Amino acid sequence: MHKKPSMPPAGEAILAGDIEAVRRMAEDGSLLFKKGKVVGLRENIPTTVQLGKKEITTYSDAFSFALAHDQTEIARMLIDYGLVDIGPRGDALFITIRRKAFVLLDYMLDRGGRFGREERDITRLLLNLSDVWDDDYCPALLDRLDLPLRELGGIALCHAASDNNRAVVTYLLRAGVNVNSQNDGQGTPVLRAAAEGHTEMVRFLVKQGADLTITNEYGCRPYTVARVNGHMKTAKFIKSIEPVVTEEEQNALFERYHVPAEMQDYLKTGPLLLEFPEGEQLGWVRLFSYTDVAEISYQGQQLLSLVEDSEDFGVMLLWELESKKVWFLDMEHDVFHAVAAWEKFIRDPGYYINRAVMWEFD
Repeated sequence: MHKKPSMPPAGEAILAGDIEAVRRMAEDGSLLFKKGKVVGLRENIPTTVQLGKKEITTYSDAFSFALAHDQTEIARMLIDYGLVDIGPRGDALFITIRRKAFVLLDYMLDRGGRFGREERDITRLLLNLSDVWDDDYCPALLDRLDLPLRELGGIALCHAASDNNRAVVTYLLRAGVNVNSQNDGQGTPVLRAAAEGHTEMVRFLVKQGADLTITNEYGCRPYTVARVNGHMKTAKFIKSIEPVVTEEEQNALFERYHVPAEMQDYLKTGPLLLEFPEGEQLGWVRLFSYTDVAEISYQGQQLLSLVEDSEDFGVMLLWELESKKVWFLDMEHDVFHAVAAWEKFIRDPGYYINRAVMWEFD
């Protein structure tokens, strides 16, 4: 059995609530880690927890340790001595949020504490607040910070919708964040809520103006992501209210892309579930039905997305206008390559798809 690490003097003093002892260590620099121009609180105070049959030891600095043991006065003293980074690149402000130490957070802000004002900073702040949201404190805090939420709160809104956090979603919408904000190709707030099966969140967002026709990077709209993820109640609700794509509208889209008649007929009549022999890299792929095929954009090029779902959801088959062929796209590795003309592809889709996922092309 491993011997538990010994508790350093700073940890002993904090556990005892001995603020004078901690003050002496703050003044003589023994709490600090120094290496060149880098100066910070030393992370050498151990905390050992039991996880099943294993004991895990983590190490923290004096400020974090004081907060974890409700020694708020010691934490304040460390702030007053300027030993705690309360700027936008430090963790101290976020540590107080995670512990719901809101009085101490106000204390830090009164002494010059600052959150960053870039999109990543705002997203991080909202994600932390979402976990401990207090309807009285958190809106007042955000009002006080006066961050550019309207312009930069879109990703945070997407996360809040995905987490089904109605209070945060409501606040951000009232702050002017666009209800149809996009999150790096992952979709709008309503699409993210649909993917998690949050029917009431979908209903709420639609009432706020959410557009159910906007797709993610795979060409999936809220209805299709709900269905793919097995949330049939949510999918049924969305289907009942989303704008209907008529066959005439889809005909016009397919005509623009010069989609061959054989491909159009196949997507109308199926079978849309393509199953491949056992032992292949990929066992099955389900194509979109005719009216569910949607446009997507990849590297500035407009394409038609053909795959609704597959054994590996990362598989994308697309119709490309200029070549008049089915193409394969692996976004993660930026592999984008022609596969075959439709009539060749559909005769043996398993052959072409399972070669494509191995990046083997004619």
